[in-house]
Amino acid sequence: MTRVLRGLSGRVFLAAAICAGLSVAVVAVVMTSLFIEQAVKRIGTLVPQLDVVTQAQCERDPAGFARGHGPELEFNVYDGDTLAPARPEASPLDPVLLARLQAGEAAPSRMYFLDPWGGAALRRAADHGPCAIIQMRWKVSTPDRRFSLLVIFGMLAFSVALAVGLASFFAVRPMALRLEKLRRATQQVGQAAGYASAADPTRDDLGQLSALLDQAHARIAADAARMEARHRALEQHLANIAHDLRTPLASLQLTLEQLTDVARPDGDADLVRGAIGDVVYMGSLIDNLSLACRLQEGADPLHGDLRVELCALVDRVTRRFAALGRTRGIEVHGARPDAALWARCNPAMAEQALANLVHNAVAHGEPGGHVAILLEETGESGFTLTVVDDGPGVPPADLPKIGERTFRTDEARRRDPKGGGLGLAISQEVCSRAGFILELTGEQPRGLRATITGATAGSLPSA
Repeated sequence: MTRVLRGLSGRVFLAAAICAGLSVAVVAVVMTSLFIEQAVKRIGTLVPQLDVVTQAQCERDPAGFARGHGPELEFNVYDGDTLAPARPEASPLDPVLLARLQAGEAAPSRMYFLDPWGGAALRRAADHGPCAIIQMRWKVSTPDRRFSLLVIFGMLAFSVALAVGLASFFAVRPMALRLEKLRRATQQVGQAAGYASAADPTRDDLGQLSALLDQAHARIAADAARMEARHRALEQHLANIAHDLRTPLASLQLTLEQLTDVARPDGDADLVRGAIGDVVYMGSLIDNLSLACRLQEGADPLHGDLRVELCALVDRVTRRFAALGRTRGIEVHGARPDAALWARCNPAMAEQALANLVHNAVAHGEPGGHVAILLEETGESGFTLTVVDDGPGVPPADLPKIGERTFRTDEARRRDPKGGGLGLAISQEVCSRAGFILELTGEQPRGLRATITGATAGSLPSA
């Protein structure tokens, strides 16, 4: 029993039982007291036993003796043998009271709850004769009934309120406080700092929940620490790989580009051009993987209020991919305003975003094709950076999916099985976080146009 009452459900049940018990007890006591008080007042007028003189008066004129007690009280006498009333208009004996009287009860009485009469009482004055049995009935006035009901319901409301208040203070309030501690602890589960245990030592459902919550927090915190350590190690590993590979890849690309100028059979030239494309792809892949890890960690291109000079950016990317384009027979040109044009963005991220667009255009272009990089100032505080090519383009149905990670069109996979669609996804994410808009549209009769639009910004003040 003690173990059951320690549980949350047991305490709630106990509180409800206390409320119900108190309410029933109070109502029963109040109702009984009220009706007993009224009965005693009425029964007090009924003489326990008629004296000899009164008995003789009643027997001489039973009808007259029972008359004249007022509208609130009915007093009748009945024959002890026939049970007939002295007055023809008198009400019959109450069968319940008569049975109790015959069973030996001295002065049975009862209350009427749904009757104009408030109650009745019987008394045997003699064994025989017309005045042997006396029945008294009394009325309860409407104000008295209303008052009684008001008292009853008032006491009921008070008892319920008292019981609920006591139950709330001793049972519900402590539970509410414990639940509030659990709520605060639940909101902080898994946070490295700020977690405050509910520290509930009670051995019940809530206490067990508090202990389980602490265990869950410990597991989550430990798992998060391990994952963070692994992530940091992986990020550092990728950064080290990218750093170590950039120099040999750049050297290899330069060597391969020089080999293309040496007279070689056509087969060797194709091999060299393919090797250059692979080297450029590997370098771009390493840069994109490194940037993808940083973006996954929430890197912000606008952090530190960095600025990028767009004209210089176009020149660098144009020179970088013009050499690759020559190996594939594709011309890469850039056009920009003469005056410097600045925008708010991390320079390295902005260059990678533009390089991915240009690399995509060159990699999927065909010999004799063209790629143009156009930078224009729009209005007083805007720019448009466009990369347009005359390559095979993208089917209209696939245009909305371009920019999703790992998505590549079937035609792109057929032309070049390398790549996983990461470059365009990186460009899209960098532009989105920098507040730029990247749009991809088809060209007619063929080709693809990638347009970056955004707001210009002033250059950073010189140190």
